[in-house]
Amino acid sequence: MAFKFVLVACSVLASSYAAPITPAPYASPAHSSAYPSSAYPSPAYPSPAYPSPSYPSPAYPSAKYQEPVYPDAPAKYNFAYEVADSYTGDYKTQSEDRDGDYVKGQYTLVEPDGTKRIVDYSDDGYGFVAVVQKEGQPSAYQHKPAYQPAPAYPSPAYPSPAHAYPSPSAYPSPAPAYKPAYKAPTYKPAYKPAPSYAPAPSYAPAPSYAPAPSYAPAPAYSPAPSYAPAPAYSPAPSYAPAPAYPKAY
Repeated sequence: MAFKFVLVACSVLASSYAAPITPAPYASPAHSSAYPSSAYPSPAYPSPAYPSPSYPSPAYPSAKYQEPVYPDAPAKYNFAYEVADSYTGDYKTQSEDRDGDYVKGQYTLVEPDGTKRIVDYSDDGYGFVAVVQKEGQPSAYQHKPAYQPAPAYPSPAYPSPAHAYPSPSAYPSPAPAYKPAYKAPTYKPAYKPAPSYAPAPSYAPAPSYAPAPSYAPAPAYSPAPSYAPAPAYSPAPSYAPAPAYPKAY
């Protein structure tokens, strides 16, 4: 009995060493790395619609020109002025008063000959009246404007330089180096001998030509023959007219 047990144990041990049992390969769980993306729809916001501002057109009042209204009243004024210009010799005055249609005034003027003209004028509504007077004696002197002389400006005084330079005469002048007087060379013309020309060629005398040949005179031809006149033919015969046949209807 013990022998059977040992035999069975040996056979089991031998079978375990003879064919080792390989474990089944481990299959890793299949999983996908691509997870479903959460696709959320982007929100659609409506574009705001702002109403365009409408500004009312400014209403400017139309500019209307209005003629100035002057009071319907008689004119009344007075003025006076005086000019005394010694530079140009212009001397004159004027004064005038007006009240309605009445005008009275005076003006004076120094003439070029030195006299003074005085004019008193007035108008009382019935016409202009002027009374002219002259004062002084005319002279040949003509007024010349008194021109002012040009201003005399002092000439500027510049200080002399502190350095004293020797005058040019203190420098030694080099002794001049004289050259002998130039002598023009004497040229002697070298004439060439006259050329010797070859003697003129001797030409053969002109040939003597034979005289022109004498030809025989032209032959005398016989006159043209005279032919007999053309025969006179008898006139053409006259035939009887064709008979007139009756017309067939």
